[in-house]
Amino acid sequence: MDALTPGSTAELVDVLRVASSEGRRLLPVGGRTQLDRGNPTEVDAEVSVRRLSRVLSYDPAELVATVEAGITCGELDAILAKHDQEWPVNADPAATVGGVVAAGASSPRRLRVGPVRDWILGIEVVTGDGRLIRGGAHTIKNVSGYDLPRLMTGSLGTLGVLTGLDLRLRPRPLVRRTVVATGTVEQAASVPVAVPLACGVLATPDSIEVRLEGWPEDVEAQGRSVALLLGDALVVDAADFPSRRPWLDAAVTVEAAVVPSALAELTRLVTAPWGVLAGVGILWAGLASASRPLDELREAVAAFGGVAPVVSGPGGLGPGGPRPGSEAWVIQRRIKAAFDPRGILAPGRFWGGA
Repeated sequence: MDALTPGSTAELVDVLRVASSEGRRLLPVGGRTQLDRGNPTEVDAEVSVRRLSRVLSYDPAELVATVEAGITCGELDAILAKHDQEWPVNADPAATVGGVVAAGASSPRRLRVGPVRDWILGIEVVTGDGRLIRGGAHTIKNVSGYDLPRLMTGSLGTLGVLTGLDLRLRPRPLVRRTVVATGTVEQAASVPVAVPLACGVLATPDSIEVRLEGWPEDVEAQGRSVALLLGDALVVDAADFPSRRPWLDAAVTVEAAVVPSALAELTRLVTAPWGVLAGVGILWAGLASASRPLDELREAVAAFGGVAPVVSGPGGLGPGGPRPGSEAWVIQRRIKAAFDPRGILAPGRFWGGA
């Protein structure tokens, strides 16, 4: 397969204009860590943003940075760490910032920091027919215009190729602590209520991990609250969160989303290695294959009104999205046509064939 690697936004504009005029199908790629997200798509070439990797501006005092989409999360984190700041997504260091946004890959700490879309102020994107457009702004309180950053987040490269992003940053926590205890999913669900501002609560079949971050005295107080709730616990400073991810050892990793109250009942239907984010409504499961085990999991998730896309391995998005012919489906198709009139970008990758 051909690989197109434009070295500037102007070159990318030319690439997409020519591809659109010729009907040549393209798959936008960055660090290639998120390519399993979305339905399989047949394309004629990949177009990489990896050469677009500059930091265009960075104002530590304002907690804002503007970067090109091809910079990796590892490269960006090293720069921000010098000023004790972070962009809180916890992505693979090899993932590009643009790829994380296009995939909508939020942090496991999202109970505290929220989804990735909350950390994007502005965005620059080249549409399928080669138009360079911008949305949002470099300021946190700007609310003018359409919310293009949210529209592009999670669009899987079907609407345009991200070239630049204005990122909202936060101070790097002085203390990062993971508290590991035994307990049930039901007990894990009580942690966000009993422990104010916990960053994340992960339950697995044999443990509960609670992520605490912030000022030392605040983390100490939160740790005491966890101990009162869960009993004896192992305290680990500066560990990754989650510290263990057994579902990643399987051939297929599913990231199911349901209402948080349904997690406990859902886990009783899952026999594969799993982990859930309490208070968020995310269940990760590691499956041996994308055949019957995946179908059974998706049937169980659908019963709770959720979706179960694959994030690693084969299997695609599965059922979900707007019903064909519905008003939401029509709107989605119109948006696709407005941004990518010839349908050349990642055709069929998104729900509904977008």
